[in-house]
Amino acid sequence: MKKTTTRLLALSLCMALTVLTGCGSSKNQFTPPENPYDSLELSEYVTLPDYSTYQTKALDVTVTDEQIEAEIESRLEAAATTEKITEGTVEKGDKVEISYHGTLEDGTTEDGMNSDSYTLTLGEANMIDGFQEAMYGATIGEPITANLKFPDPYEVNEELSGKKVTFEITVLSKEVTVPATLDDAFVKANSEAKNVDEFRTLVAEELKTEAEDSQRADYENEIFNQIVEESEVIKYPEEQVQAEMDKLDEQYKNLASQNGMEWEDVLENSLKLTQEEYEEELRVYGEMMTKHKLVTYALAKAEKVEFPIDEYNEILTNMMTYFGTETVEDFESQYGMSPQAYAESLYNSYGLAMSLTLQKTMDAIYEKLDKA
Repeated sequence: MKKTTTRLLALSLCMALTVLTGCGSSKNQFTPPENPYDSLELSEYVTLPDYSTYQTKALDVTVTDEQIEAEIESRLEAAATTEKITEGTVEKGDKVEISYHGTLEDGTTEDGMNSDSYTLTLGEANMIDGFQEAMYGATIGEPITANLKFPDPYEVNEELSGKKVTFEITVLSKEVTVPATLDDAFVKANSEAKNVDEFRTLVAEELKTEAEDSQRADYENEIFNQIVEESEVIKYPEEQVQAEMDKLDEQYKNLASQNGMEWEDVLENSLKLTQEEYEEELRVYGEMMTKHKLVTYALAKAEKVEFPIDEYNEILTNMMTYFGTETVEDFESQYGMSPQAYAESLYNSYGLAMSLTLQKTMDAIYEKLDKA
């Protein structure tokens, strides 16, 4: 069993925040889940090191012209549109609209052998051999004659198995991608800039902010890891340790059940542990996670950090919008749980509420430390 690290927890947090954060104000008011550590006298359980003596690094980010141009190109590609054209030729991979009419040797036709409008991507559709290939290189609007034969057997219609058929096919149009153009009209429609020069400056600033946020998250994670390592647990709150153990145990057993595996087989063949060894690993994990949470809340108390309720509400509101629900009732009806519970599940070991507390606390600590 692999131990969870703060680095993995931090990465998990970043990925979840990417989905849930964004601009906008919260129209809902959510209540965070009850924090079981609030009832603890944390100084009786953990002793923090003197982290005020730590040194960290100043942010040092450079955004190159190549990065700016690559980002602009990515945004232009994302804003590309498609349109149908009725001139030119078509090739494998093109999405086309066609008409076709099939005739058997006796001059008859059958259902499914005719269409005045059918859309397919050449080379990817499920058609009889030779049908799509006949259109490779065809000119839009010009009829094509394809003399083909149904496969034998032909499961779609056994009566047609092995019979010869002639298709008259006409490519009516094909879809082409029209890239967006970097001009003032595009800039105004897709940013707050007024012209292309301002847009380039804006993109550069955004890239720099993103890079600084990522770099800062790395530095803060290093600081937190050091604090955790140098913190001393006086005693573990057994109820919290057991809760962490139970959560991980449930995850493993649910995963086994979902894959149709017997738990004994998972232990022996996948985890390669005895039940006793498995329980020992659960204990290691439970104590590790509990220590992380003791340190987090002790730091928040030391830094006098208040829970960021506005950000909590904004993330949950954005999440509901992302999933296309307007009310809490709609969300619960669709996903079978409250928005709070759903968001907490995304954050796995830490949970959304604790992750926000940790983030705000480490922001405060980073600002105070000397920077090399």
